[in-house]
Amino acid sequence: MFRKIVILIGVLFFMSLIIFTAVMFLKNEVELYSETDVSLTIEKPTFITFSEPEVRNNGSDLTQVYTMTFLGIEVGTYTLVDRSLQNDTSIIFEEIKNTGWIPYTLSMNVNKLEDTDFKSWNPQPVAKLDEALYGLDSTTNPHGIFTTKNGEILIGNVYVSRNLQLGNGDSVQELRHEITDFTTEEGTLSKNLWLPPKHSSQTWLMAAQQPLFETEEDEDQWIAFSLENRLSQLNWLTPQGPYVKLQLTDDPRTQLAYGYIDKRTADLSSLEWNETSPSLFFESMILNAEINQ
Repeated sequence: MFRKIVILIGVLFFMSLIIFTAVMFLKNEVELYSETDVSLTIEKPTFITFSEPEVRNNGSDLTQVYTMTFLGIEVGTYTLVDRSLQNDTSIIFEEIKNTGWIPYTLSMNVNKLEDTDFKSWNPQPVAKLDEALYGLDSTTNPHGIFTTKNGEILIGNVYVSRNLQLGNGDSVQELRHEITDFTTEEGTLSKNLWLPPKHSSQTWLMAAQQPLFETEEDEDQWIAFSLENRLSQLNWLTPQGPYVKLQLTDDPRTQLAYGYIDKRTADLSSLEWNETSPSLFFESMILNAEINQ
């Protein structure tokens, strides 16, 4: 009897190992968005499949929601929001929610970047927030701008988080990782991530047919300013508004808590900078803030 139990345990372990290997290492790629200058694909475990999208059109936003299944069991959702601004700039938001019981690895890819120039928005470490008030803010500036023959693409970072409810009942996002280390090969930028169960990942990009800044000097001035003034640059953009570091309270879970703050959502920094140094970037951020409000 004991020998049969040992054999059964061995068989179950072997089957689990096969499932784990299939989920983690056998991959295929799915195209989810394609326009003239931007193509978005996901390299995912082969045994995870995407449903036909549920499509919603709400004013400036075209939303596509895909259900992700593993062997017929729902394990998450992928949501893409294509936001078309009045100045012909687009902000594209991507979110993956792992609602299942297994972690999985993915690569969110931005394609059509052949023969482009890249400028980092993090040429030096960012300054610290008032840590007595906010604690540690782990977010940095967006990844940077790719200049193509038809325009520019500002690439945001990837934010892996989970939802938490504080003692006062407020719902916040606990940031687990900001992923900034991307690879660019053969015209494809790859955002590789590991997504644990009950976690979500969010990222974004801004695509414009014109330069986002009037001059390179204007762009350099903003980059330098935003690196030193951590409350000015909004890094973690979502379709509902930017997640920003919340002030500390007696609840220890606020150490890595992010949420929406109306004043920050209004993006007053972009309004101020656009008055003295007008740019397509600031204009786009202002238009985005108006939609969020």
